[in-house]
Amino acid sequence: MSFSLFSYQYRRWLVAGTTFLSVGTSIGFVQYAFQAFVIPLEEEFGWSRTQINLSLSLGIASSFIAPVAGRFLDKYGSTKIMSLSLLLVTLGFFMRGSMNDLWQLYLSSILLYVGIPGATQLPLGKLMGLWFPKIRGRMIGFTMAGNNFSAVVTVPIATFIILASGWRFAFYALGITTLIVLVLVLLFIKDDKNYNFEKKDKNESKKESEKDYELSDAIRTSAFWFLVSGMTLQQFARTTVVIQLVPHFVAKDIGVGLASSMMSAFGIFAVISKLISGWLSDLIPSRFILIIVVIFQMIGIQFVLAERQELMWIGSSLMGLGIGAMGVLGPAITTELFGLKRYSSIFGFINMPIAFPIIIGPIFSGIIFDRYKTYTLAFNLVELLLIISIISFIFVRIKPKKGI
Repeated sequence: MSFSLFSYQYRRWLVAGTTFLSVGTSIGFVQYAFQAFVIPLEEEFGWSRTQINLSLSLGIASSFIAPVAGRFLDKYGSTKIMSLSLLLVTLGFFMRGSMNDLWQLYLSSILLYVGIPGATQLPLGKLMGLWFPKIRGRMIGFTMAGNNFSAVVTVPIATFIILASGWRFAFYALGITTLIVLVLVLLFIKDDKNYNFEKKDKNESKKESEKDYELSDAIRTSAFWFLVSGMTLQQFARTTVVIQLVPHFVAKDIGVGLASSMMSAFGIFAVISKLISGWLSDLIPSRFILIIVVIFQMIGIQFVLAERQELMWIGSSLMGLGIGAMGVLGPAITTELFGLKRYSSIFGFINMPIAFPIIIGPIFSGIIFDRYKTYTLAFNLVELLLIISIISFIFVRIKPKKGI
């Protein structure tokens, strides 16, 4: 029996591993590692927290580019869109490493956020559905765990590099790492839109063929709009709370190193959450899991607002359990509802309204902090939005497709 690294059985694990790294170097580096740079940028340039957080609001670019990237992916395949996206992320990090003015921070942010959708969830859901149809949820969980695995290791490493060699060198290091992953994408990711998976296992593909919605069909269902509402409101937990955790802990007189370790706890539990939620989504409807993890987020917010250090650790861990699953459950419930055929286009459209929390969340939290020197009010208001998110997920009913 001959061994071939590029045979179906081995190639799919290369696809999964490379996708894991792509997610980690895009979402993980761009969103989580940035926390380590906030205070150094304040000290270097004298920028306010609001000015720096405005760069995070430029994540709106991800929401607007997602539908375009989704259609591009459905038409041309995964390799092209992932490669182009990672190239943009690489250029964004190199630009940040050489910036001297605030506008350069904003321009680099646009490059980074334009690259994120095509390097992460848009290709991920389709790739895992095609290469691992029987264990799709678990594999989505594994590959999306790259995001939070990156959060575990990147924040402490970035903090160490900044202290040892400066923030510029740290940004260059992130860019070089992303470039290496781009090369792996070119080597191992297969444009599989023409690949006949039914030859490998007809039973595995049967389930996917039973429901394949076009985008125009999907947006005519109530489930689609309840899903959009729930996902959009939940994102305020990420854009207002999670990306401010390290600065929040520091504002409570926690040292930068310890605050970074608390963020690592978030990342560890987010990885666990992704793996568990991916496994569960293969067994029960994802909407039930969505409700549970949003409740975890609400409880976690109360703990991170506590004064006792041990409660902050618990809160960071609970936030990890709640937030981590979202990256898995978004693609999982989209494929459950609407199938794989136009997954990227549909999921890209679902991500468009996320522009609102991306714009409002960081700016709002920055304004609140600059005025009150605390994030408490901002975090508490997010909990009210999470209640509405839970109500929306309750009404995401998975119904059989009719007349399509």
